[in-house]
Amino acid sequence: MTTFGEELVFKALYETFPDPVIILDAGRVIRSANPAALAKFGYPVDAFIGQPARLIYADDQEYARRLHNRAAGVDERIARTSTYSYIRRDGSTFSGHLRTTPLIDADGKELALIGIIRDVSDLARAVQEKQQASDMLDAALDAMPEGFAIFDAQERLLVYNRAYVTICGPAGPLIRPGITAEEILQIAQENSHYPDALPDSPDWPAWMAHRMQDFRQPDNRAKIYRYADDRWLRVENIKTKDGNTVVLRVDVTELKRAELALERQRQELQHKNEALDQFTATVSHDLKAPLRHISMFSEMIEDELAAGNQEEVAASARHLRESARRMTRVIDSLLDYAQIAYQITAWSEVDLDDIVADTLGVLGSHAREADVTFEIAPLPKVHGDPELLRRLVQNLVGNAIKYRHPHRRPIVRVSGRAAGQHVELVVEDNGIGIDPRFALRIFEVFQRLHQDESIYGGTGIGLALAKRIVESHNGSIRLDTGFTEGARFVVTLPKRMRKTR
Repeated sequence: MTTFGEELVFKALYETFPDPVIILDAGRVIRSANPAALAKFGYPVDAFIGQPARLIYADDQEYARRLHNRAAGVDERIARTSTYSYIRRDGSTFSGHLRTTPLIDADGKELALIGIIRDVSDLARAVQEKQQASDMLDAALDAMPEGFAIFDAQERLLVYNRAYVTICGPAGPLIRPGITAEEILQIAQENSHYPDALPDSPDWPAWMAHRMQDFRQPDNRAKIYRYADDRWLRVENIKTKDGNTVVLRVDVTELKRAELALERQRQELQHKNEALDQFTATVSHDLKAPLRHISMFSEMIEDELAAGNQEEVAASARHLRESARRMTRVIDSLLDYAQIAYQITAWSEVDLDDIVADTLGVLGSHAREADVTFEIAPLPKVHGDPELLRRLVQNLVGNAIKYRHPHRRPIVRVSGRAAGQHVELVVEDNGIGIDPRFALRIFEVFQRLHQDESIYGGTGIGLALAKRIVESHNGSIRLDTGFTEGARFVVTLPKRMRKTR
C-alpha cells in the first residue's frame, strides 16, 4: 500500500516528466496522459483521454506494426525495433522511441500499460542524412570509370566500386568485404587474368611476389600491367596514415596501344635503316662484282673479235651470260627481300601442320632426289600471315635439304610446341651444320659461308628472308649452337598477334 507522501512524489514526477507518458487500459484506450504528452500531441485533455491508442500513430501500418511487436514480445529496449512514426493533432509527424511497462494485478492479469515516448526525430533525421550521404558516395564511386578500393591494415577489403569488380575479372563475382588483396590476386591469376603471369608460366610466383610487395610497400609510383583481353591498366597503391591501402586501377589501353604503335614504327624505321645499309653494302659488292665481270668479258670479246679469235669469243660469251644471270638472281633476291614488310596488316589463325604439308609438296621432287627422310611432329596453331609463314618454312626446310652431309642419308625433323603465350617451331637436320661463330652472321643479307656455288648454290639471302618474316610477326629466330649433329633453327612466335591500333 502506498502512502500519501509516495502518491505526491509519483504525481510530481508524472506531471513534470519531460517526455510524454500515456497510460492505456487493457482495451488499448487512453486513460491518462501527462502534460508533456498533451503538449506533444497538441490535444486538450477532453479530446485525448478516452480515445483509442490508434489516435497517436501516423497510419494503420505503423499501428499494426506496434500491435505485432507487442504480441511477439519484441524487446522494446532496442531502438530500431521500437521506434514508430506518430502523428500530432495538426497532422505533423515525428519519430518516437516507445518504452512500455505493464501494470499486473495479483493474479498476473495486465490492468494497464504505461508508455513513455521519446522524440528521436533529430536522431532519425541524422541517421537518414548519413544514409543519404553514404548512398550518394556509393553512387559517385560506382559512376567512376576507374577501379577504386580500400583495404584495411590486415589487407582485407573494406570499400570498392563497380569498376573495381569488373577490373578484377574472374575474381569479380567473389569480391566481398573481408576478402584479402592476396586472395583476389590469386583467384585472378589462377584464371589467366594476367597474361604475364599465366598459371603454366614458371615466372608467375616472382610476378605475384612483386605485385604483393608493391601493395604492401608502395613506392608511390604508378605501374602499368597487361590484363586479359589485351587491356592495359595503370595500378596505383597508396598507404594512408592509419595503415589502410587505397588502390586505383585506371584503364590506359588506348594510350598503351598508341605507345606500342609508336615503338613498332620506331623499330620498323630502324629495320629499314639497317636494310638500307645492307643494300648499300650489297650494291657496292654483290652487284658490282657481276658488273665488273660483264664489263671485263665484253672487252675481251671485243678484243678477240678484232683479233679474229672466234674460239675464245664463245668462251667469253658464256662467262658473260653467267655473270648476267648471277646479277639477275641478286636483283631478284633483293626485290624479294624488300617486298616483305616488317608489320603485318592482315593476319589470321594459321595451322602449322598445313604449312609444313604444303612445303613438303612444293619441295617434293627436290626431297626425293636427295632421298630425304622427314620426321614431322604435330604442330600448334599460330596467328600470322599464312603466305609469309609458308615461305619461312620453305626456306628452313629447303636449307636443311640443300646443306645435307655427303656421307649420310639426310634426315629433316620439324617439331613445335606451345609455351605460354608463344609457339616454338624447330627445324633441324643431320647435315653439314654451321660453325657457332657464324650464328649471327648467317642471318645477314647475302652472307654465304660456302662460296662454291657449284656445290651449294644460292644468293645467301634465304636466312635473311626468314629472319625478316619472323620479325614481322614479333618473333625471333636463332641457331641452336648447342646442337652438333647438324643444324637446328628455333623460331619463336607469339601465339596471338597483339593489336597496336
